[in-house]
Order: sequence, then structure tokens, then C-alpha cells
Amino acid sequence: MAKAKPTKIVDDTASSASSSGTTPSKSSTTTSRSRKQNALDTLRTDIPHIFQESQKTAANHRKNAIKLRKIQEQCSELNGENGEAAFNKEFIRNLNVVLAIKKKEPAADKVIQFVSSFILCTREKDIANATNEEEEGEGISSRFVEHLMRHLLKGVRVKEKQVRLRSCQLIALSTNSLGAMDDDLYTQLKDSLMERVKDKESAVRVQAVFALSKLQSGEEDEAENEDEENVVQVMIDLMQHDPSADVRRSALFNIEHTKKTLPYILERARDTDPYNRRGVFSKPMEEIPDFRVLSIGDREKLLRYGLSDRDAGVKKACTKMLATRWIQQADDNLLEFLERLDVMSSNVADDVLQAFFAYRGDILGGLVFNDVFWVNLTVESAFLVRAYAEYCHKAEDDLQFEKAVPEVTRHAFYIQKYSNAMQEADEEDRPEAEFIVTQLLMIAKLLDYADENGRRKMFNLLREMLMLDDIPDKHLDCIVETMGRISLNEKDFTRIVIEIISDIRASIDEQEYLRNPEAEGSEDEDDSPDDQTLDLTETPRKRKRSVAEKTRRRSLAMEEVGQNTTELDAMLTRVRCLTITKFMLQRSTEPLKENSYMYGLLNELVIPALARQEEVMQELGLQCLGLICALDQTLAQSNMELFLTCIFAEQASDQLHQLSLKIVFDLLLTFGMAAMSEQISEDRIVDNVTDCLKGIEPELQAIAAEGLCKLMLTRMLKNPTVLENLIILYFDPATAENYHLRQCLNYFMQVYFHSSHDNQVTLSKIFVPTLTHLIQKYNETDRNAEMPAPVVIAQQMLEWCEPRRVLGADADKGPVVNSGIDFGLQSNIALALVKEMFKEKTDVEKATRKFLPSVLFKTRIDGDSGEERLKKLSLLIGNLKARRPITEKSGKKHLQSVEKNILKFFEDAPEALDEAELAKLNELMDEISFVEQFDLPDEQVEPVAPTTSSRRGGRAKPAENAKLSKMLQEVDAMLESSDEDEDLHVLDMDEDEDGEMEDTTTAQSKAKGNAKTTRKPAPKKPQPRPKPKARSRGRKVVEDSEESEESEEEEEQEQEEEEEVSEEELTRPVRSTRRSQQQQQQQQQESTATRSSPRKAKTPTPTPSPAKPKDMGKGKKMFSLDDDEDEDEEEEEEEEDSGSEFED
Repeated sequence: MAKAKPTKIVDDTASSASSSGTTPSKSSTTTSRSRKQNALDTLRTDIPHIFQESQKTAANHRKNAIKLRKIQEQCSELNGENGEAAFNKEFIRNLNVVLAIKKKEPAADKVIQFVSSFILCTREKDIANATNEEEEGEGISSRFVEHLMRHLLKGVRVKEKQVRLRSCQLIALSTNSLGAMDDDLYTQLKDSLMERVKDKESAVRVQAVFALSKLQSGEEDEAENEDEENVVQVMIDLMQHDPSADVRRSALFNIEHTKKTLPYILERARDTDPYNRRGVFSKPMEEIPDFRVLSIGDREKLLRYGLSDRDAGVKKACTKMLATRWIQQADDNLLEFLERLDVMSSNVADDVLQAFFAYRGDILGGLVFNDVFWVNLTVESAFLVRAYAEYCHKAEDDLQFEKAVPEVTRHAFYIQKYSNAMQEADEEDRPEAEFIVTQLLMIAKLLDYADENGRRKMFNLLREMLMLDDIPDKHLDCIVETMGRISLNEKDFTRIVIEIISDIRASIDEQEYLRNPEAEGSEDEDDSPDDQTLDLTETPRKRKRSVAEKTRRRSLAMEEVGQNTTELDAMLTRVRCLTITKFMLQRSTEPLKENSYMYGLLNELVIPALARQEEVMQELGLQCLGLICALDQTLAQSNMELFLTCIFAEQASDQLHQLSLKIVFDLLLTFGMAAMSEQISEDRIVDNVTDCLKGIEPELQAIAAEGLCKLMLTRMLKNPTVLENLIILYFDPATAENYHLRQCLNYFMQVYFHSSHDNQVTLSKIFVPTLTHLIQKYNETDRNAEMPAPVVIAQQMLEWCEPRRVLGADADKGPVVNSGIDFGLQSNIALALVKEMFKEKTDVEKATRKFLPSVLFKTRIDGDSGEERLKKLSLLIGNLKARRPITEKSGKKHLQSVEKNILKFFEDAPEALDEAELAKLNELMDEISFVEQFDLPDEQVEPVAPTTSSRRGGRAKPAENAKLSKMLQEVDAMLESSDEDEDLHVLDMDEDEDGEMEDTTTAQSKAKGNAKTTRKPAPKKPQPRPKPKARSRGRKVVEDSEESEESEEEEEQEQEEEEEVSEEELTRPVRSTRRSQQQQQQQQQESTATRSSPRKAKTPTPTPSPAKPKDMGKGKKMFSLDDDEDEDEEEEEEEEDSGSEFED
């Protein structure tokens, strides 16, 4: 179309010229030249119009690119380089408008795509018009792209992130259309992109990686230059270590697939981002021409990662890859596919086939397993039929299962056939024969034994196979399980297996008897290894020891087993008997008392194995003993001491230590901590198990942590010390490589703390000790170690201690739904943190103290904390600033933020409290006593909060927390007016001249004796260290009111304080309008009475008796919480009566 139109114009022009009688070539040249001149003149209108159209839709990009190419050609033909320069200048001017637009703007993205389309279009035009390769690199497009790239490279280094992003995006899209470029431009482009892959903006890094991937070499030769190696290495480094998942994904999708890069691509199957893990299976692995380029180990690892992933999308992508792409590469042959997986040594081949059958249900009906197939079994075919049988059995597809598997009698024949072949096979072929028999025995577990003849045939065959000397353990496991299915019940199953074990042991005893016919006489109890191992006197019966038992005991004193072939065979037979016993006990659930056959097996086989010197015998004996103890609580209690001792046995192997610890946890979980601690104290059991957490064996640590987690999740163990040790172990850098331990604890912490609020309360109590221990460990640890910062640790612990994350909690539904949940729990942690900040005596405490303000800032302190805890926090923080000030700038800032957050909840200053609230205020004594033990430094100011002088010269009042000071003043007045026998020692913030604190109760007793002579002088004007009068006056009892000036002064101060809070009182929630009016009237009456009758004021005010709760409100009725008008009038009458009686 682009060529037809100019031809048509030329033809029309020529015919018109010929009809007019003019020269055709001259007219055509004139028209063409005028059109080109017109194109040059209209650049500033045509190019903006094309850009405007391109941002509307991507459908017209090709059409607009062709238009723009024509304009570019016309400019180039008219003025040559000057015309191209004019075109490039106008193009860049319009492009610059787009570069500064933000990332997610659809119109700007369409323009960027249009520019890429134009570069591709102009490049295709030059290639089509070029006659040779030299002209191909010297066209208009090459010069234009070079000019554009140099301009974009300037925008890569600018400060604005939008410009950097758009520049990298254009370079990434344009590199596909780039032809050959000179070395200078290539070097500048590579260096700029290398710099941008380290940009702080992840979006810029993504585009830079995409552009940099175009500079990779497409060939894989040994003479690879350094530039290409650097590009690949940078891509690998970004794919491994970049914190942004998008950047890692961009590198994963654009890196070349070579022998060098494939291992790093496989690593992304364990990426933290599920989309990246899914991308490994959906793009790179599907692009591999043959999966045999991966080693068998890499195939195994990749499939295991994909099929065991917790994300369903990753599993689906992996299944799709192997069920479509990989099976096609194996010519759609399942046996060939299994052969490439090496099913004999594979741990994931079974999962692969199960996933394949589930995804490709269309091929299940086409699988045929006839007699020819069963007679000529191979490793792959036996594995295939077994996996298919299990899939049909699990899916309950009886029709397909019956088609695939023969009846019981025929199947027993096949087992016998291949078992005989296994016995006759040489060493090279024996592993394959064993594998085939194993698959057949696994199929036998799925068969229906309703046919009596088939059941009898299978039972006799399995019994004969158990008597074989060299039968593998896998066969023993399958045989014992199949015999359990054949047996009538568990007791019958136990009896049959024990009889088989007795028959096997009979051959050993007979050989030993023939070898030692003189072994007779009385048995020596002291030399018996049985008596040295365990005391089993609680068994219901004892069998008479036979001659074979006597000879067996004497044979234990022989030399090492390896010196005698017959003894070696005997030991292997005992190992086989213990293995069969282990498999039988694993499938037994009946109590030991109901199965008397077990006692003979215990005394004659299990206990003697523990006295052997061979490790394999000791491990099997200990495992069998643990399984038997799991069937009887009494036996478990009597042998708990043995299991605990074996955990720390010095001469025992690591496997024995781990096995003993597993048995201990199994018994605790089976019978409970209370039952197992009857003979051994619970503290000792917990201490021994906890000591394993401090060991050097990683696997033993993981087993101990897993067992303790199970005990705590089942609420069999509630121990704050154990919980603290687990948290420390979780963050300890020494356990960074112990993935079993870390994953177990990661799951436990989330479930344990978010499943019960009581567990969060326990964490809040140990929060500060645990955090300080971790901070000390952090200070002692190398910074290169994998240990998070203390603030990060604290954030994680605070997230565990968030009541809103508890299962079933909903802060919006009120206390009825959230019964027992304290949503202000983190304020308790805040209190403990502030108390910890008072400690700064040692260097360790000072190093720990600098992290605590930032942790305090992270705690959740809101209205759910309650007024009481907010008062405590305000008191402690104020005294911390005065007595132990924070010197770090960040710590001061965090402490200020916390204090400001607390004080905003006191915009409505709490009024005086009633009796119930007064009782709660006694809890403040703990905080006051705590603060009192810290002395003020000489250069520090005593007041809790900063003060400002009032309008009256000698008075000082709080600047920020005036209402809080007033509240404390009213509380102190109430505490002094209460008539309790016990002394209330209240912290007095005023110090006398000697620096000693005056006890309020002492001042009160002196006032009763002689009010005039013992009255303390009026406080002086504030010295360089000011004291808040509002708080000190609230802690003294007015003993003598003869001097009316003092009363007037106090009254004026109260009026000033009332004026300061008058504006806030307008917005304060009013409990009762009528109530507040009565309070104001009563206060005015009392103040008037004080001024007019000094004689009555001399008399000491009587202290209300605690036995009369109504009198507690005298003088403070304005703070009552009762809104009933009738009760208000009755209280007023009672107060007037009591006042008149007192005056009389």
C-alpha cells in the first residue's frame, strides 16, 4: 500500500502533463519538490498530530508509523542531513513531553509503544531498500536510532525518577529494533544500564534489566569477552539478591539459558514470591528443548519444589509443565518418561505420577495391563502399575482398579515368581529385582481378601518370605502391614507375628545349643544382662527360662561378632526379629494388659537387645521398648528414667540420643505431663528436655523444639521460661542454618499466640526480659551474622502480642463478643519497657537502654489501654525524663511522641473518683514506690512535666499536663480524707530544705495534736528548681484555717485553673446537667461559708468513716457518678444534717 500510492500520484501527474502539452518529468519534479517542502514546513503540526492519534489506541500505531516514516523520508530527501536534523529535533520535542509523565498513565504507555513501533517500521524499510549489508547499517533508521539513544542516555541519569523510568523503558523497547551500533554507543549504553540496575526505584531497575538482557551474547563459546561475562553475572546477581520481586522476575525471564545460568534459574523455584516460583515452570523450563539437559538431581529437585509448594498456582504450573511439555519430549511414552526420572532412586516420582494422572484424566482409560505386561515386569512398568493402582484406590474407582490389578491368587503367584528371581539374581541385578518385589507387595496391601483361598495362599507366601535370611526391610514393612489386613483382629495379628518371630529365633537357639552343649547349670542372676537393664517385676506372669535362654545369655560374653561368621548370622537374625517386632508394634493400638503375648516378647527379645554392645541392636531395642511403653502407662512411668538418661549418654551415638528424645515426647503426648511426672518430677523432665535446646547437635535441637511446641500447643505444658527459650532460639543467629528448627518455630509462634489470648498475656510478661537478652546477644554478635535488628525483633514480638489478631476477636463488636480479651494488652508491655529504661548502672544496661525508646514507640497505646494504665505510663515517663533522662536524639523524639499520644486521651480531664475507682488507684502505689527509689541528679529539675509561671509571680503550674496535675491533686485530697487504720504512704514530690520527703500521715497526726503549733510554714516562692504547687498542695491536709488569706489564695488558684480549662469543659461530655448545677451551687456555698465564719473554719474537718459510704462524698459531691435526682436530694439533706450536727 505504501508503494502503490506514490505510483498512482506519478501516473496521474504524467497523464495530466501530457494532455496539457507540458513536459511530464518537469511537472512531476516540481510537484514532488513542493510536497517535500510542504512536509518540512508542517513538521510542527504533523508530528504532534501523529503523537496525538497514537495515544488514543494501539490499533493505529502501524498506520501512524508509516505516515511518520514518509515525513522522515521527505525531510531527508529535501535537505539531507539538515532535513533529518529538523525531523529528529521535532520528534524529540514531542517525545520529551511523555518522558515526565508518571508510570501508570495509559496514554503515555501507548506513546512509548508507538515509538517502538516506529523504530521497528523504519528499520524494516531500510532493510527492504538496502542492496547489501553495508547499506543496511547506513540508512535513515540507523542514524535516527543512534540520535534517539544518545538523547535517552541523557535522561537515564537525571534526578526525576519518572524521566529515568521512561528513558529506560524506551531503551528496553527499542533495543529489539537496533541494528549494528558503533563501539562508543554500545559502551555508553552498557555502562548506563549497568548503573541503572542499581537504581533505588525498582521500576527503573526492571526496565534496565530488560534492556541489559539484549546485550547478552547469543553464542556460547569459550572466547566470551569480558563485557558479555559482566552482563550475565549482573543478571545472575540481580536474580538472586535483588529485594524487589519484579526485578528478580525480569532477570529470570530474560536471562539466557546456558549451562552456567541453569542452576541459578532452578534456584528461583524457592523464591519468596509465588509468581516468581510459578514463572520458573511456565517460561524458562518450558523453553528448554529437552529436559535431559538437566541432571537427574536437578530434575528431582525441581519437581519436588514444584509439587510440594504451598501455593496452588505453583503446583498447577509444575504439573502442567511435566504433563504436557516434558511428556512430549519423551515421545508421549510414560515408561520412557519414568526412565528419565530414575524411579529407583527418586523420592518424587510417585508424586509426579499422581499429579500426572490427576491432570491427564483423558489417558487413564487407554492404559492396558494384561498378562504379557505382568509376566515381563521392569522397574518402570512395576512402578507405573503400582502408582496407577494407588491412584484408582484413592479415587475409589473400583472399575479401573479391577482392570489393572489381578485377583489375589494370581497376584500371589506373581510375587512368588519375582521373589524367586530376586533370590537367584546376582549383585548387579538384585536391586532391580528387589524394587519390583517391593512394588508388588505394596499392591498386595490394596487387595480385597474376601476370597478365603486367596487369603490363605497370600498368608502362607508372606510367612515363607518372613523366614528368608536376606529379606530387605522394605519387604518386611509391607509384609507385616499386609498380614495385619489378613488377620481377623489385632490380637490375632500379634499372635501370628510373635509365632513367626519365635520360629525364626528357634533356629538361632538350636545352633547355639549345638555349639555349646555343655551350657547347663543354674543361672546367675547377678551376671544376667536382663537384670542389669530394667526391673520388670510388674509383669503379670513370668515364663520359665529354657535351656536356649541360658545358652543365649552365655553367648553374650563372646568376643566381637565380626570374628565369628556364625555369630554374625545370629546377630543379623536378631536384628531381623527386632525389625519385625518394630513394624508390628507400630501397628498395635490395644493396651498391653489385654495382649499378654507382648510380655514374652519384651523379656526375651527387647530387653536383651539393650544390653548388647552393637549400636544397631541398642537402637532397635530402645525403639521397640518405647513402642511397648506407649501401650502401657505403668511401664512408661517406670522406664522414663531410662529414656531421660539415654538422651545425655556420653558413649551413645547421636541417633540414640535423638531416638530417646523422640520416645520421651511420644510418651508425654500419649499419657500427659501429669501422668508421667508421678515418679519423676515435672521440673526435671522439663529441664532435661530444655537442655537439649542448648546442645550443639542441630537435629537434637530441632527435635526438642518440635516436641516442646507440641506440648505447649496441646496445653500440656505452660512454662514461661520454656517459651522464652524458644523465642530466643528462633532469633539466635546460630540456628540460621537449622531449617527444620526455624520452620517449626515459625509455624508454632503464629499458631500459639494467635489461637489464645492467655498465651499473649504470657508473652507480655516475658517480653522485656526476652528482648533485653536478644539485644545483648545482638550487641555481642558480628554484624555479618543473620540476626535481625532489635527493633525488627520487637516488631515481630508485638505482632504476636496483638489481641486483635487472636482467633475470633473483633474489636468492633464490644466486650460481649470478645469476652476475656484485653485489647490494651500492649500497654502492659509499655509499662515494663519504661521501667526497664530506668536502669543504666552497667554498660550492658546502657547499651540495651538505647534501643528501648524506639521499641516503646512501636507499642500500641490507645483508648483500649484504659485510664488507669495511661495514668501509670504518664507518671513513669514524666519521672523518667526528670530522673533518668534519655540523651539520644532519636530516643527523645520517640519518648516525646509516646507522651504526646498518652496526653491526648486526657483532653477531657478525669474528675475525682468514687469508691470503686479509689480502690483501683492504690495500684499506682507500685509505680510511685518504683520511681521513689531513683534519686534526682543534682543538675536535674524535680517536676515531672515542664512548668510555666502563672500570672501571679510566685506560683508555678504545669504547662502541658495541667489537667493531669489537677486530677492527681484531687486524688491525693481524697486519699488524705479517707479514715483508714493503715497508713497510706504517698510519694510527696515536695522536698524540704534537707532533701527529705515528708510523710502525709505524720503531718496529719501532728495537725490533730496541736493545729497551731505544728502547722508547717507556707511554701516559699519557687527557687531555681521550681516545684508544682498544684501537686504539692494536694498532698497536704489543711490543718488550720484561721488565716483567711491562705484560704483566699487557694480559692483564687482554683478559680484560675477553672478558667484555663473552661474552653475544654464546653466540649466535655456532661454526665448530668442538673448534677453539674448542684455541684457548682454547693461549691459556692462552701466557699462563702469559709470566708464568713472563721470560727467554724478553725475546727478540724472530721474524716468520714469508711462504714458510711454516703459520707465519703462530703465536700466532693460534685464528683459523684450517680445521676438519680432523688438520690441527689437525699444526699444533700444528709450532708446538711451532718454539717449542722458537727457545728453544734
